[in-house]
Amino acid sequence: MGEETRSPWIRDLQWIRAGQQSRSRKTQESLLESAATLLAEKGVEATSVADVAAGAGCSVGALYHHFRDKKTLLYAVFQRMEEEVRATTRAAVDPARWEGASVGDILRAYLEFSQEVARERPTFKLAGLAIARHEAALRDHLAEFRIELAERLTELLLARRSEIGHPDPPLAVAFVLDQLSAMLSARLEHGEPTRLAARSDSEFTREALRSACDYLQIEPPEPGRGLPDPNSPKGASR
Repeated sequence: MGEETRSPWIRDLQWIRAGQQSRSRKTQESLLESAATLLAEKGVEATSVADVAAGAGCSVGALYHHFRDKKTLLYAVFQRMEEEVRATTRAAVDPARWEGASVGDILRAYLEFSQEVARERPTFKLAGLAIARHEAALRDHLAEFRIELAERLTELLLARRSEIGHPDPPLAVAFVLDQLSAMLSARLEHGEPTRLAARSDSEFTREALRSACDYLQIEPPEPGRGLPDPNSPKGASR
């Protein structure tokens, strides 16, 4: 999605990756990247320690220097995903980012950014899902990610409840977020064809947003709307 079509509210928002420091840390990061790629492609059972080491361009001995066994490696990949998800979520749902934004602006940005992340940074999320399915102890963590995001989005949207025409704004917001989350999950995570699979991300966003706005009884977001200018009086737009 080009800058000219991306929602202005997330134009400066990027996926936040864990930093790299020492040479040892860089080797560890290479192993985590290799593991995430293989886990996303092949699943947990079919991914071997030897394959991970080869993918990172190092020896099996080097892998065991950083990770005691395969389970430790799996937990490290999941922890890495957790750190990135939480950092990115905090930046994305910071209320200060959304000053002057409407309900429609927020929903549009949510749809766009979710798809951008899935296309540009797919391996860690898919690997995390594969690990969570394999390791029951981590399933609750995955659920917590989604609950936290839903709660923060809900707060942002209900802070603008006066815009919502539905007679029960909390119910309507909960319904819309569940609906959009399920649609995004089917489109991006399950790997199964859907009726909208052949449609572009922009088409999917447009139709999903139209459905959500109709249900909430709100005005759709204005195309090309700009970010508030930090140098102008509060709430003013460029």
